[in-house]
Parts: sequence; structure tokens; C-alpha cells
Amino acid sequence: VLAQGLGATTPFPRPKDAPPGRLVIPKGAGPLLPAHRYYLANRKPVGFNPDEITERWGVGGIGIAPKLGWRLYIPIHLNKEIVSWTTRSIGDSGLRYITAGAEEEKIPAKSLLYGEDYARHAIVIVEGVVDVWRIGPGAVATMGTGYSQAQVLRMAKYPVRVVVFDSEPMAQKKARMLCRDLAAFPGNTYNASVDSGKDPSRASEEEIMEIRRMLQG
Repeated sequence: VLAQGLGATTPFPRPKDAPPGRLVIPKGAGPLLPAHRYYLANRKPVGFNPDEITERWGVGGIGIAPKLGWRLYIPIHLNKEIVSWTTRSIGDSGLRYITAGAEEEKIPAKSLLYGEDYARHAIVIVEGVVDVWRIGPGAVATMGTGYSQAQVLRMAKYPVRVVVFDSEPMAQKKARMLCRDLAAFPGNTYNASVDSGKDPSRASEEEIMEIRRMLQG
């Protein structure tokens, strides 16, 4: 169900640009290994084609490594340049996501929107990179329910903005806050949620098709 965002009365002040840093690719990052390919293809309830994920999003793998072993390496692009990265565990233990530290990224990941290079007139704003992969070009991720002022300013550039956070109560509370913040800017902001799964990556194909149609609005 869609609901138009309501909101804030004054726009955010424009933050000062942070000085660029130096990108450091994590040790061991390379092509997908069989274990990474198996994880992607067999992810429940909806798997991904590993070759398509690599070709479109540049995703690779990390095998045996001292710090980030057996994780997906997920580059974060800005204007087709890798400026930061995150990783996703393919196992059940430890942190699911580990992102580049301040000394390892050219531009802070939380000042960017994952997937923005493919954005045009409308964007679907989701929490995670896997949600972006499921929806496809036009979806952008904040990389967590927490979002920064810089990310809001990036979202505000698009005339149509649809927030599709996880269906959990806390995530929906954050989604409503984001809609209120975005309502201060020109354009239309909507809040939506999926009924067939807790997040877009687990939603039914029918709901994903409905979300994709929003990108044409």
C-alpha cells in the first residue's frame, strides 16, 4: 500500500564536502569462487544468477583471507568509479555486512546511495544492496535503516522517490521519518512496503513488478 510522504518544513543545509580519501581494496578480493556462486544461486527464497550480479554490479568474492574471509566483495560506484565497498558474509556466523573503514574508502559509503549510477527520473529507496539487485536499475540503497544528511540530499535530486524499507515495525518507523525529511524538497515522495516477505529481496515477483512500475511514474 502506498502513502504519500508528509513532512518537514525546512530543507537540510548543504553539508561541507569531505576531503577525498584513498581507496583500499580488501585483501583477497577477486572473481566469485564456487562457494560464492552457490550462495547467490541458492539464496532463499529467491536466488540470483551469479554471472548477472557480477556483470551489472561488479560483485566479486573473497576466499581465504585474514580479515574478510568467505564474503562477497561489493564495490560501491560513483560515476562508474569504485569509491568504497562493502562485504556480505556467505555464512551464518559473524556480521552479515562489513563496510570499508574511513581509511579504506575514497568517499564515505554513508554519503552515497548504492546503485545510484543507474538512477534516472525516479528512485526506489531500499535498505540493502541485495534489495537493489532484486529490483534492478533505479533502486538505491542507504545500506541500513540509518541514513545520513548527505544521502537525503542525493535522494532529493529525483522528482519521484519511493521508500521501500523492510516490513518490520522499526524499519517502517525509519521509512516514515525519511518520507517526512524528503517531503521538504520538490517532487513526490511515497512510502511502500512488501506483504510477501520482510524485505524486497524476499518479495514475490508480482510485488517486485509493481515496484518496478513505480520507477516509470
